[in-house]
Amino acid sequence: MTGAGTGAGCFLRGDVEVEPLVDRWYAWVHLVSPATAAFVVVERHLRMMESYVRSPAMHAAAAANPATRSGPFLDLGGTRVAEVAALLDATRAMARRRQEFVSAFAELDKLLENTTGNALEPLYPDVPAALRGLVELEYDRHNRARCRLYERLLYADALADPSGQCLRLARSDRDGDRPFAFSTPRLPTAEGEPGEAAVEVTVPFATPALDTLFRARTEPVDPSALAEELGLDADTRPRFHELFTSTPPRTPADGKGSPAGRGTIRVTYFGHACVLFEDDVSILVDPVIAYDHASDVPRFSFADLPDRIDYVLITHAHHDHVLPETLLQIRHKVGTVIVPGNDGGGLMDPSLRLVVEHLGFPDVREVRELDVVPLPHGAITAVPFVGEHHDLAIRSKSTYHIRLGGRTVLIGADTANVNPALYDRVHDLLGDIDLLFLGMECEGAPASWVYGPYFAHPLDRDHDRSRRGRASTSAEALDVVERFGGSEVYVYAMGEEPWLYPLLGIPYTTESLALQEAERLVKTCHAQGRHAERLYGAKRWSWS
Repeated sequence: MTGAGTGAGCFLRGDVEVEPLVDRWYAWVHLVSPATAAFVVVERHLRMMESYVRSPAMHAAAAANPATRSGPFLDLGGTRVAEVAALLDATRAMARRRQEFVSAFAELDKLLENTTGNALEPLYPDVPAALRGLVELEYDRHNRARCRLYERLLYADALADPSGQCLRLARSDRDGDRPFAFSTPRLPTAEGEPGEAAVEVTVPFATPALDTLFRARTEPVDPSALAEELGLDADTRPRFHELFTSTPPRTPADGKGSPAGRGTIRVTYFGHACVLFEDDVSILVDPVIAYDHASDVPRFSFADLPDRIDYVLITHAHHDHVLPETLLQIRHKVGTVIVPGNDGGGLMDPSLRLVVEHLGFPDVREVRELDVVPLPHGAITAVPFVGEHHDLAIRSKSTYHIRLGGRTVLIGADTANVNPALYDRVHDLLGDIDLLFLGMECEGAPASWVYGPYFAHPLDRDHDRSRRGRASTSAEALDVVERFGGSEVYVYAMGEEPWLYPLLGIPYTTESLALQEAERLVKTCHAQGRHAERLYGAKRWSWS
Protein backbone atom coordinates (compact mmCIF):
# COMPACT_ATOMS: atom_id res chain seq x y z
CA MET A 1 0.00 0.00 0.00
CA THR A 2 1.49 3.40 -0.98
CA GLY A 3 -1.50 5.68 -0.57
CA ALA A 4 -2.74 7.62 2.42
CA GLY A 5 -1.83 6.28 5.82
CA THR A 6 -4.81 4.91 7.71
CA GLY A 7 -3.47 2.20 10.00
CA ALA A 8 -1.22 1.90 13.02
CA GLY A 9 1.98 1.25 11.02
CA CYS A 10 2.28 4.46 9.02
CA PHE A 11 5.14 6.87 8.39
CA LEU A 12 5.22 10.62 7.83
CA ARG A 13 6.11 11.05 4.18
CA GLY A 14 9.58 12.30 3.33
CA ASP A 15 8.17 15.01 1.04
CA VAL A 16 6.06 16.65 3.77
CA GLU A 17 7.37 20.16 4.37
CA VAL A 18 6.88 21.78 7.76
CA GLU A 19 6.57 25.52 8.29
CA PRO A 20 6.39 26.73 11.90
CA LEU A 21 4.34 29.90 12.06
CA VAL A 22 3.81 32.70 14.56
CA ASP A 23 0.64 34.67 13.90
CA ARG A 24 0.73 33.32 10.32
CA TRP A 25 4.33 34.41 9.63
CA TYR A 26 7.28 32.07 9.20
CA ALA A 27 8.98 31.49 12.57
CA TRP A 28 12.65 32.37 12.96
CA VAL A 29 14.72 33.23 16.01
CA HIS A 30 13.70 36.89 16.10
CA LEU A 31 10.02 35.95 15.89
CA VAL A 32 10.35 33.48 18.79
CA SER A 33 12.20 35.83 21.15
CA PRO A 34 9.52 38.13 22.67
CA ALA A 35 11.38 41.45 22.50
CA THR A 36 12.57 41.15 18.92
CA ALA A 37 9.21 39.69 17.86
CA ALA A 38 7.48 42.87 19.05
CA PHE A 39 9.70 45.00 16.83
CA VAL A 40 9.45 42.64 13.84
CA VAL A 41 5.65 42.65 13.99
CA VAL A 42 5.25 46.40 14.55
CA GLU A 43 8.06 47.74 12.39
CA ARG A 44 8.06 45.13 9.61
CA HIS A 45 4.94 42.95 9.34
CA LEU A 46 2.39 45.72 9.85
CA ARG A 47 4.25 48.05 7.47
CA MET A 48 4.54 45.39 4.76
CA MET A 49 0.86 44.48 4.95
CA GLU A 50 -0.18 48.15 4.87
CA SER A 51 1.99 48.65 1.79
CA TYR A 52 0.55 45.57 0.08
CA VAL A 53 -3.03 46.67 0.64
CA ARG A 54 -2.14 50.05 -0.92
CA SER A 55 -0.04 48.73 -3.84
CA PRO A 56 -0.46 44.99 -4.50
CA ALA A 57 0.82 45.26 -8.08
CA MET A 58 4.08 46.85 -6.93
CA HIS A 59 4.64 43.98 -4.49
CA ALA A 60 3.87 41.39 -7.18
CA ALA A 61 6.44 42.90 -9.54
CA ALA A 62 9.15 43.17 -6.86
CA ALA A 63 8.56 39.63 -5.56
CA ALA A 64 8.86 38.26 -9.10
CA ASN A 65 12.24 39.92 -9.60
CA PRO A 66 15.13 37.77 -8.25
CA ALA A 67 17.07 40.93 -7.38
CA THR A 68 14.34 42.20 -5.03
CA ARG A 69 12.58 38.95 -4.07
CA SER A 70 14.06 38.89 -0.56
CA GLY A 71 13.01 42.46 0.15
CA PRO A 72 9.89 43.62 2.05
CA PHE A 73 7.44 42.51 -0.62
CA LEU A 74 4.52 40.12 -0.17
CA ASP A 75 4.69 37.36 -2.77
CA LEU A 76 0.98 36.85 -3.40
CA GLY A 77 0.87 37.80 -7.06
CA GLY A 78 -1.09 40.96 -6.31
CA THR A 79 -4.12 38.89 -5.24
CA ARG A 80 -5.86 38.11 -1.94
CA VAL A 81 -5.83 41.77 -0.92
CA ALA A 82 -8.97 41.43 1.20
CA GLU A 83 -7.42 38.54 3.14
CA VAL A 84 -4.25 40.54 3.78
CA ALA A 85 -6.37 43.48 4.93
CA ALA A 86 -8.22 41.17 7.32
CA LEU A 87 -4.93 39.80 8.66
CA LEU A 88 -3.68 43.36 9.04
CA ASP A 89 -6.70 44.29 11.16
CA ALA A 90 -6.38 41.11 13.24
CA THR A 91 -2.67 41.70 13.77
CA ARG A 92 -3.25 45.27 14.90
CA ALA A 93 -5.75 44.01 17.46
CA MET A 94 -3.48 41.20 18.69
CA ALA A 95 -0.35 43.38 18.69
CA ARG A 96 -1.45 46.00 21.21
CA ARG A 97 0.96 44.74 23.87
CA ARG A 98 3.74 44.65 21.27
CA GLN A 99 2.95 48.16 20.08
CA GLU A 100 3.03 49.41 23.68
CA PHE A 101 6.39 47.70 24.16
CA VAL A 102 7.92 49.23 21.01
CA SER A 103 6.55 52.70 21.81
CA ALA A 104 7.88 52.42 25.36
CA PHE A 105 11.38 51.76 23.99
CA ALA A 106 11.21 55.00 22.01
CA GLU A 107 10.09 56.90 25.12
CA LEU A 108 12.86 55.34 27.20
CA ASP A 109 15.44 56.26 24.56
CA LYS A 110 14.41 59.92 24.85
CA LEU A 111 14.56 59.73 28.64
CA LEU A 112 18.07 58.30 28.59
CA GLU A 113 19.30 60.69 25.89
CA ASN A 114 18.74 63.56 28.33
CA THR A 115 20.87 62.11 31.11
CA THR A 116 23.94 64.11 32.09
CA GLY A 117 25.89 61.55 34.09
CA ASN A 118 23.96 61.85 37.32
CA ALA A 119 22.65 58.81 39.17
CA LEU A 120 20.02 56.85 37.26
CA GLU A 121 18.04 55.64 40.28
CA PRO A 122 15.62 58.62 40.21
CA LEU A 123 14.63 57.70 36.65
CA TYR A 124 13.00 54.36 37.45
CA PRO A 125 9.57 55.88 38.22
CA ASP A 126 9.71 57.55 34.79
CA VAL A 127 10.33 54.31 32.89
CA PRO A 128 7.28 53.78 30.61
CA ALA A 129 4.74 51.44 32.16
CA ALA A 130 5.16 48.80 29.41
CA LEU A 131 8.83 48.37 30.41
CA ARG A 132 8.66 48.71 34.20
CA GLY A 133 10.20 45.75 35.95
CA LEU A 134 11.67 44.51 32.65
CA VAL A 135 14.73 46.75 32.32
CA GLU A 136 17.79 47.81 34.28
CA LEU A 137 19.26 51.26 33.66
CA GLU A 138 23.03 51.55 33.43
CA TYR A 139 25.93 53.53 32.00
CA ASP A 140 28.57 52.22 29.62
CA ARG A 141 32.26 53.15 29.97
CA HIS A 142 31.69 56.20 27.77
CA ASN A 143 29.15 57.47 30.30
CA ARG A 144 26.25 56.87 27.92
CA ALA A 145 23.03 55.74 29.52
CA ARG A 146 21.33 52.60 28.22
CA CYS A 147 18.96 49.87 29.35
CA ARG A 148 19.34 46.13 29.73
CA LEU A 149 16.40 43.78 29.38
CA TYR A 150 15.58 41.07 31.90
CA GLU A 151 14.99 38.73 29.01
CA ARG A 152 13.79 35.67 30.91
CA LEU A 153 11.01 37.75 32.45
CA LEU A 154 9.79 38.56 28.93
CA TYR A 155 8.99 34.89 28.39
CA ALA A 156 6.52 35.16 31.29
CA ASP A 157 4.97 38.32 29.82
CA ALA A 158 2.03 38.57 27.43
CA LEU A 159 4.61 39.28 24.71
CA ALA A 160 5.43 35.56 24.73
CA ASP A 161 1.87 34.29 24.32
CA PRO A 162 2.26 30.97 22.43
CA SER A 163 -1.34 30.87 21.20
CA GLY A 164 -0.28 32.22 17.80
CA GLN A 165 2.14 29.35 17.22
CA CYS A 166 1.27 26.59 14.79
CA LEU A 167 2.83 24.26 12.22
CA ARG A 168 1.76 24.12 8.60
CA LEU A 169 2.33 20.71 6.99
CA ALA A 170 2.02 20.17 3.26
CA ARG A 171 3.36 17.78 0.64
CA SER A 172 5.55 19.25 -2.07
CA ASP A 173 7.36 17.71 -5.01
CA ARG A 174 10.19 20.22 -5.41
CA ASP A 175 12.36 22.75 -3.59
CA GLY A 176 11.89 26.48 -3.68
CA ASP A 177 8.11 26.58 -4.29
CA ARG A 178 7.51 28.53 -1.11
CA PRO A 179 7.50 32.35 -1.09
CA PHE A 180 10.45 34.05 0.53
CA ALA A 181 10.10 33.02 4.15
CA PHE A 182 10.22 36.41 5.88
CA SER A 183 8.12 38.66 3.68
CA THR A 184 4.89 36.76 3.01
CA PRO A 185 2.32 35.61 5.58
CA ARG A 186 0.92 32.10 5.14
CA LEU A 187 -2.76 32.71 4.53
CA PRO A 188 -5.24 29.86 5.04
CA THR A 189 -5.72 27.97 1.77
CA ALA A 190 -9.12 27.58 0.17
CA GLU A 191 -10.46 24.77 -1.98
CA GLY A 192 -8.93 24.82 -5.45
CA GLU A 193 -5.87 26.86 -4.41
CA PRO A 194 -2.28 25.53 -4.41
CA GLY A 195 -1.57 23.88 -1.09
CA GLU A 196 -5.23 23.26 -0.31
CA ALA A 197 -4.25 19.93 1.27
CA ALA A 198 -2.09 21.70 3.86
CA VAL A 199 -2.73 20.83 7.48
CA GLU A 200 -2.28 23.34 10.28
CA VAL A 201 -1.47 21.94 13.71
CA THR A 202 -2.26 24.69 16.18
CA VAL A 203 -0.14 23.84 19.19
CA PRO A 204 2.77 25.63 20.91
CA PHE A 205 6.19 24.67 19.55
CA ALA A 206 7.18 23.05 22.86
CA THR A 207 4.29 20.54 22.70
CA PRO A 208 5.70 17.02 23.34
CA ALA A 209 3.29 15.43 20.84
CA LEU A 210 5.31 17.02 18.04
CA ASP A 211 8.11 14.60 18.89
CA THR A 212 5.74 11.73 18.09
CA LEU A 213 4.81 13.40 14.81
CA PHE A 214 8.38 13.83 13.63
CA ARG A 215 9.61 10.52 14.98
CA ALA A 216 7.12 9.10 12.48
CA ARG A 217 9.51 9.96 9.65
CA THR A 218 11.38 6.77 10.59
CA GLU A 219 9.16 4.97 13.12
CA PRO A 220 5.57 3.83 12.46
CA VAL A 221 2.65 5.51 14.21
CA ASP A 222 -1.12 5.40 14.17
CA PRO A 223 -2.18 8.65 12.42
CA SER A 224 -5.64 8.53 13.99
CA ALA A 225 -4.24 8.35 17.51
CA LEU A 226 -1.74 11.09 16.69
CA ALA A 227 -4.48 13.32 15.28
CA GLU A 228 -6.34 12.90 18.55
CA GLU A 229 -3.21 13.75 20.54
CA LEU A 230 -2.66 16.89 18.45
CA GLY A 231 -6.27 17.99 18.87
CA LEU A 232 -7.13 18.01 15.15
CA ASP A 233 -10.81 18.46 14.30
CA ALA A 234 -12.83 16.01 12.24
CA ASP A 235 -12.63 18.10 9.05
CA THR A 236 -8.82 18.22 9.20
CA ARG A 237 -8.18 14.55 9.91
CA PRO A 238 -8.66 13.19 6.35
CA ARG A 239 -6.05 15.66 5.06
CA PHE A 240 -3.76 14.77 7.96
CA HIS A 241 -3.97 11.09 6.99
CA GLU A 242 -2.85 12.00 3.45
CA LEU A 243 0.51 13.06 4.92
CA PHE A 244 1.26 9.46 5.91
CA THR A 245 2.04 6.25 4.06
CA SER A 246 2.36 2.61 5.04
CA THR A 247 5.50 2.34 2.88
CA PRO A 248 8.61 2.50 5.08
CA PRO A 249 11.04 5.35 4.38
CA ARG A 250 13.80 4.81 1.84
CA THR A 251 16.94 2.99 2.93
CA PRO A 252 19.32 5.50 4.52
CA ALA A 253 22.45 6.26 2.56
CA ASP A 254 25.82 4.71 3.44
CA GLY A 255 25.15 2.89 6.65
CA LYS A 256 23.40 5.49 8.76
CA GLY A 257 23.14 4.37 12.36
CA SER A 258 26.14 2.05 12.32
CA PRO A 259 29.25 3.16 14.22
CA ALA A 260 31.98 4.71 12.13
CA GLY A 261 34.60 2.52 13.78
CA ARG A 262 37.28 3.36 16.31
CA GLY A 263 39.76 5.78 14.82
CA THR A 264 37.46 6.57 11.88
CA ILE A 265 35.37 9.72 11.71
CA ARG A 266 32.46 9.87 9.30
CA VAL A 267 31.69 13.34 7.93
CA THR A 268 28.34 14.06 6.25
CA TYR A 269 27.54 17.33 4.54
CA PHE A 270 23.79 18.05 4.44
CA GLY A 271 24.05 21.26 2.45
CA HIS A 272 24.72 24.90 3.29
CA ALA A 273 26.30 25.04 6.78
CA CYS A 274 24.97 21.72 8.09
CA VAL A 275 27.67 19.12 8.79
CA LEU A 276 27.48 15.89 10.81
CA PHE A 277 30.52 14.31 12.51
CA GLU A 278 30.30 10.76 13.87
CA ASP A 279 32.64 8.49 15.78
CA ASP A 280 31.77 7.48 19.36
CA VAL A 281 29.53 10.54 19.47
CA SER A 282 27.47 12.34 16.85
CA ILE A 283 27.76 16.11 16.43
CA LEU A 284 25.45 18.03 14.09
CA VAL A 285 26.35 21.64 13.24
CA ASP A 286 23.83 24.33 12.19
CA PRO A 287 21.04 21.92 11.16
CA VAL A 288 19.14 22.90 8.03
CA ILE A 289 17.88 19.65 6.45
CA ALA A 290 16.39 19.11 2.97
CA TYR A 291 13.21 17.17 2.27
CA ASP A 292 12.94 14.12 0.01
CA HIS A 293 12.10 15.93 -3.21
CA ALA A 294 13.06 14.71 -6.67
CA SER A 295 15.90 16.88 -7.92
CA ASP A 296 19.12 16.91 -9.87
CA VAL A 297 20.83 18.28 -6.77
CA PRO A 298 22.28 15.53 -4.53
CA ARG A 299 20.89 15.60 -1.00
CA PHE A 300 20.63 13.92 2.32
CA SER A 301 17.38 14.31 4.24
CA PHE A 302 15.97 13.53 7.67
CA ALA A 303 16.17 9.82 6.80
CA ASP A 304 19.97 10.08 6.72
CA LEU A 305 20.37 11.39 10.26
CA PRO A 306 21.52 9.00 12.99
CA ASP A 307 18.98 7.72 15.49
CA ARG A 308 20.73 9.73 18.19
CA ILE A 309 22.40 13.14 17.90
CA ASP A 310 24.49 13.70 20.99
CA TYR A 311 25.27 17.36 20.33
CA VAL A 312 23.82 20.05 18.11
CA LEU A 313 26.15 23.04 17.70
CA ILE A 314 24.72 26.43 16.74
CA THR A 315 27.17 29.05 15.48
CA HIS A 316 24.98 32.16 15.46
CA ALA A 317 21.41 33.44 15.39
CA HIS A 318 20.97 34.04 11.66
CA HIS A 319 18.08 32.13 10.16
CA ASP A 320 20.15 29.92 7.86
CA HIS A 321 22.10 28.57 10.85
CA VAL A 322 19.47 28.17 13.56
CA LEU A 323 16.19 27.15 11.97
CA PRO A 324 13.14 26.24 14.07
CA GLU A 325 11.75 24.38 11.04
CA THR A 326 14.56 21.82 11.30
CA LEU A 327 15.14 21.96 15.04
CA LEU A 328 11.56 21.00 15.88
CA GLN A 329 11.78 17.98 13.56
CA ILE A 330 14.94 16.58 15.18
CA ARG A 331 14.17 17.48 18.80
CA HIS A 332 13.19 13.91 19.70
CA LYS A 333 16.68 12.57 18.92
CA VAL A 334 18.89 15.37 20.28
CA GLY A 335 20.82 15.16 23.54
CA THR A 336 22.43 18.56 24.17
CA VAL A 337 22.19 21.78 22.16
CA ILE A 338 25.26 24.01 22.47
CA VAL A 339 24.70 27.68 21.73
CA PRO A 340 26.89 30.77 22.00
CA GLY A 341 26.03 32.76 25.10
CA ASN A 342 25.91 36.51 25.53
CA ASP A 343 25.98 38.98 28.38
CA GLY A 344 22.21 39.16 28.25
CA GLY A 345 19.72 41.93 27.87
CA GLY A 346 20.56 43.41 24.47
CA LEU A 347 17.52 44.00 22.25
CA MET A 348 19.35 43.13 19.05
CA ASP A 349 21.02 40.05 20.53
CA PRO A 350 18.36 37.73 21.98
CA SER A 351 19.48 34.79 24.09
CA LEU A 352 19.76 31.69 21.92
CA ARG A 353 19.51 29.55 25.01
CA LEU A 354 16.09 30.96 25.87
CA VAL A 355 14.89 30.65 22.27
CA VAL A 356 15.93 27.01 21.98
CA GLU A 357 14.48 26.18 25.39
CA HIS A 358 11.23 27.82 24.25
CA LEU A 359 11.28 25.40 21.30
CA GLY A 360 11.05 22.56 23.82
CA PHE A 361 14.67 21.39 24.13
CA PRO A 362 15.38 20.29 27.71
CA ASP A 363 19.21 20.46 27.65
CA VAL A 364 20.67 23.67 26.24
CA ARG A 365 24.20 24.72 27.18
CA GLU A 366 25.75 28.14 26.64
CA VAL A 367 29.42 28.54 25.77
CA ARG A 368 31.61 31.60 25.50
CA GLU A 369 35.01 32.13 23.89
CA LEU A 370 37.36 29.19 24.57
CA ASP A 371 34.91 27.29 26.77
CA VAL A 372 35.54 23.54 26.42
CA VAL A 373 32.96 20.74 26.26
CA PRO A 374 34.73 17.40 26.90
CA LEU A 375 33.96 14.37 24.72
CA PRO A 376 34.85 10.70 25.36
CA HIS A 377 37.81 10.92 22.95
CA GLY A 378 38.09 14.63 22.28
CA ALA A 379 36.56 18.02 22.98
CA ILE A 380 34.54 20.88 21.54
CA THR A 381 36.08 24.33 22.05
CA ALA A 382 34.24 27.58 21.36
CA VAL A 383 36.34 29.86 19.15
CA PRO A 384 35.72 33.61 18.65
CA PHE A 385 33.57 34.45 15.64
CA VAL A 386 34.94 37.44 13.74
CA GLY A 387 32.84 39.84 11.69
CA GLU A 388 29.64 39.10 9.67
CA HIS A 389 27.40 40.96 12.13
CA HIS A 390 27.46 44.50 10.72
CA ASP A 391 29.76 45.86 13.49
CA LEU A 392 26.90 45.47 15.97
CA ALA A 393 27.39 44.33 19.56
CA ILE A 394 26.20 40.78 18.86
CA ARG A 395 27.70 38.28 21.32
CA SER A 396 25.57 35.24 20.44
CA LYS A 397 28.07 33.92 17.92
CA SER A 398 30.79 31.26 18.05
CA THR A 399 32.78 29.11 15.71
CA TYR A 400 33.95 25.72 16.96
CA HIS A 401 37.13 23.68 17.17
CA ILE A 402 36.30 19.98 17.35
CA ARG A 403 38.84 17.32 18.34
CA LEU A 404 37.78 13.75 17.64
CA GLY A 405 40.09 10.76 17.87
CA GLY A 406 43.20 12.88 17.55
CA ARG A 407 41.95 14.75 14.45
CA THR A 408 40.92 18.39 14.48
CA VAL A 409 38.24 20.45 12.71
CA LEU A 410 37.55 24.17 12.61
CA ILE A 411 33.94 25.07 11.83
CA GLY A 412 34.35 28.64 10.61
CA ALA A 413 30.72 29.46 9.67
CA ASP A 414 30.46 32.94 8.10
CA THR A 415 33.65 34.29 9.63
CA ALA A 416 35.06 37.40 7.94
CA ASN A 417 38.74 37.31 8.81
CA VAL A 418 39.12 41.05 9.33
CA ASN A 419 41.23 40.67 12.47
CA PRO A 420 44.00 38.15 11.64
CA ALA A 421 45.84 38.88 14.88
CA LEU A 422 43.06 37.11 16.74
CA TYR A 423 43.86 33.89 14.90
CA ASP A 424 47.51 34.20 15.92
CA ARG A 425 46.35 33.93 19.51
CA VAL A 426 43.85 31.15 18.78
CA HIS A 427 46.53 29.17 16.92
CA ASP A 428 48.90 29.54 19.88
CA LEU A 429 46.26 27.83 22.03
CA LEU A 430 44.85 25.21 19.63
CA GLY A 431 47.63 24.52 17.13
CA ASP A 432 47.22 23.36 13.53
CA ILE A 433 43.89 22.15 12.14
CA ASP A 434 43.40 19.14 9.90
CA LEU A 435 40.08 20.11 8.32
CA LEU A 436 38.57 23.56 7.83
CA PHE A 437 35.04 24.58 6.87
CA LEU A 438 34.85 28.23 5.79
CA GLY A 439 31.93 30.30 4.54
CA MET A 440 32.68 32.72 1.71
CA GLU A 441 29.43 34.57 0.95
CA CYS A 442 31.55 37.73 0.84
CA GLU A 443 29.00 40.25 -0.47
CA GLY A 444 26.34 39.84 2.21
CA ALA A 445 23.20 41.77 3.05
CA PRO A 446 23.22 45.31 4.49
CA ALA A 447 22.70 45.81 8.20
CA SER A 448 19.05 46.78 7.85
CA TRP A 449 18.09 43.48 6.18
CA VAL A 450 17.95 41.63 9.52
CA TYR A 451 18.38 44.35 12.13
CA GLY A 452 16.48 47.25 10.58
CA PRO A 453 13.44 47.12 12.91
CA TYR A 454 15.60 47.66 16.00
CA PHE A 455 17.52 50.82 15.09
CA ALA A 456 16.29 53.88 16.97
CA HIS A 457 16.89 55.88 13.79
CA PRO A 458 17.15 54.49 10.24
CA LEU A 459 20.72 54.00 9.06
CA ASP A 460 22.12 56.30 6.45
CA ARG A 461 21.97 54.42 3.13
CA ASP A 462 25.73 54.53 2.59
CA HIS A 463 26.39 53.33 6.14
CA ASP A 464 23.85 50.56 5.74
CA ARG A 465 25.45 49.28 2.55
CA SER A 466 28.98 49.52 3.90
CA ARG A 467 28.17 47.39 6.96
CA ARG A 468 27.39 44.15 5.20
CA GLY A 469 26.96 40.81 6.95
CA ARG A 470 29.62 39.11 4.90
CA ALA A 471 31.95 36.14 5.20
CA SER A 472 35.58 35.98 4.08
CA THR A 473 37.10 36.94 0.75
CA SER A 474 39.59 34.54 -0.84
CA ALA A 475 42.54 36.45 0.65
CA GLU A 476 40.99 36.45 4.13
CA ALA A 477 40.08 32.76 3.90
CA LEU A 478 43.56 31.83 2.63
CA ASP A 479 45.07 33.58 5.63
CA VAL A 480 43.06 31.27 7.91
CA VAL A 481 44.06 28.20 5.88
CA GLU A 482 47.76 29.03 5.96
CA ARG A 483 47.74 30.16 9.57
CA PHE A 484 46.24 26.84 10.74
CA GLY A 485 47.98 24.63 8.16
CA GLY A 486 44.76 22.99 6.99
CA SER A 487 45.32 19.96 4.78
CA GLU A 488 41.62 19.74 3.79
CA VAL A 489 39.65 22.89 3.05
CA TYR A 490 35.91 23.01 2.33
CA VAL A 491 34.04 26.13 1.27
CA TYR A 492 30.47 25.81 2.51
CA ALA A 493 27.51 27.91 3.76
CA MET A 494 27.08 29.61 0.39
CA GLY A 495 23.26 29.33 0.26
CA GLU A 496 23.36 27.74 -3.21
CA GLU A 497 21.18 24.69 -2.56
CA PRO A 498 17.63 25.08 -3.89
CA TRP A 499 16.12 24.32 -0.48
CA LEU A 500 17.85 27.47 0.84
CA TYR A 501 16.17 29.73 -1.70
CA PRO A 502 13.04 30.39 0.41
CA LEU A 503 15.35 31.37 3.31
CA LEU A 504 18.00 33.45 1.56
CA GLY A 505 16.81 34.19 -1.94
CA ILE A 506 20.37 34.63 -3.22
CA PRO A 507 20.25 35.01 -7.03
CA TYR A 508 23.69 33.55 -7.81
CA THR A 509 25.12 33.71 -11.32
CA THR A 510 28.53 32.75 -12.70
CA GLU A 511 29.45 36.41 -12.28
CA SER A 512 28.68 36.48 -8.55
CA LEU A 513 31.64 37.72 -6.53
CA ALA A 514 31.17 35.07 -3.81
CA LEU A 515 31.46 32.18 -6.28
CA GLN A 516 34.46 33.76 -7.97
CA GLU A 517 36.23 34.26 -4.65
CA ALA A 518 35.47 30.69 -3.58
CA GLU A 519 36.88 29.33 -6.83
CA ARG A 520 40.00 31.47 -6.35
CA LEU A 521 40.57 29.99 -2.90
CA VAL A 522 40.07 26.42 -4.11
CA LYS A 523 42.57 26.88 -6.96
CA THR A 524 45.15 28.45 -4.66
CA CYS A 525 44.82 25.60 -2.16
CA HIS A 526 45.26 23.06 -4.99
CA ALA A 527 48.43 24.86 -6.08
CA GLN A 528 49.72 24.53 -2.52
CA GLY A 529 49.05 20.78 -2.49
CA ARG A 530 46.00 20.94 -0.23
CA HIS A 531 42.70 19.19 -0.83
CA ALA A 532 40.03 21.85 -1.37
CA GLU A 533 36.53 21.98 -2.79
CA ARG A 534 33.35 24.03 -2.68
CA LEU A 535 30.64 21.83 -1.21
CA TYR A 536 27.20 21.70 -2.76
CA GLY A 537 24.19 19.55 -2.00
CA ALA A 538 25.54 16.49 -0.22
CA LYS A 539 28.77 14.67 0.47
CA ARG A 540 29.82 11.86 2.82
CA TRP A 541 33.32 10.63 3.50
CA SER A 542 35.34 8.80 6.14
CA TRP A 543 38.32 10.38 7.78
CA SER A 544 40.89 8.31 9.62
